[in-house]
Amino acid sequence: MLRTVRTIDECDPLEEKPNVLIVGAGAIGLSVAGWIFPHNENLHLLARGESVAAIRSHGLRLYQIGQEATTVPIPVKVIESLDEIPPPDIIIITVKNYDLDRTAQTLQHQLGNYQPIVATLQNGVDNQQILPKYFSRAIYGVVCYNAWRDGVGKAAYVRRGYLIIGTLRNDLRPELQSVEDVFNSGLECSITDRLQDAAHCKLAINLINALMALVGFRKRSIESEKILVHMTTRLLWEGIQVLQAAGFKEHELGSLPSWSDIRIAVNIPESPVNPLYDFIVNRVGPTSMTQDVFSGKTTTELESLNGHMLELARRVGVPMPINQAIYEIAKERFCSGFKPIEEIDLWEMLNNRILDRSCAALSRN
Repeated sequence: MLRTVRTIDECDPLEEKPNVLIVGAGAIGLSVAGWIFPHNENLHLLARGESVAAIRSHGLRLYQIGQEATTVPIPVKVIESLDEIPPPDIIIITVKNYDLDRTAQTLQHQLGNYQPIVATLQNGVDNQQILPKYFSRAIYGVVCYNAWRDGVGKAAYVRRGYLIIGTLRNDLRPELQSVEDVFNSGLECSITDRLQDAAHCKLAINLINALMALVGFRKRSIESEKILVHMTTRLLWEGIQVLQAAGFKEHELGSLPSWSDIRIAVNIPESPVNPLYDFIVNRVGPTSMTQDVFSGKTTTELESLNGHMLELARRVGVPMPINQAIYEIAKERFCSGFKPIEEIDLWEMLNNRILDRSCAALSRN
């Protein structure tokens, strides 16, 4: 339990180099810590298990894809308990959705009456229901870059990160500025007053996570890039149609595909000039869902990502046949004995399920 108690007023304004705590040693936690620590030595990483010993012994290893051999370890300070550090001014929570409630509850218990700024970086929008239960100064981040854990205490990325941050009511302007300053010291970050648009646009992009996990992208050789790009393009197009029907507007997500890219791609899905081709084939690494299922986990972000979007589709009356089939197959296949499906076989499975569902609907009518 932290013994030092400061009120919100006493916390503001933050010092030039605030005490920053990053919670979670997955790909996002490691990458954010690795980028910021050289600019703020008042940063600590709260980790557990083998990550603690690995980073303390060998430093944090963060590298752009293909440059592992030249990477220099980053001596990030790792802790296992909040008792080891002064009260943090800013806490950045990077654990996945399925661990967020438990993590937030534990942090609140340890912090007591002390209320730091809490920024959260998860896919989807579940964090918007969880964080307000525990913290009064909550800031939500949209992660617009691709990174993955490449071993204990190691993370790889395609491009240096870009984050979008905002609040549910467009308040907490000083806190937002403080968090933006921290992030901008090591990566690119911007504040938005359209958090829901940004979060839901990223949610649509994250629909590919289950597909990439099912085919074992980056874990096995892909036999047909054309079929993979075709499936991914249709998957994303369904997501955009749902968002439009639900009233969400497009929000720029850095280098991630735009709605215009997706509209163009849906008409030429298997063509090399498909604007999604380079993104899918060269700029997508192992997704977080892929890493979960290949490590034997049976708990994934499937419900918070694909399940959430399918529920939104039902509410607005827009069909998502490809997404529905991907969701169903993932529910069946994501188990401790998970084996990837060749993309050609998955495409056939999707078509069979869509055809069966259409026949069943016709027979009911």
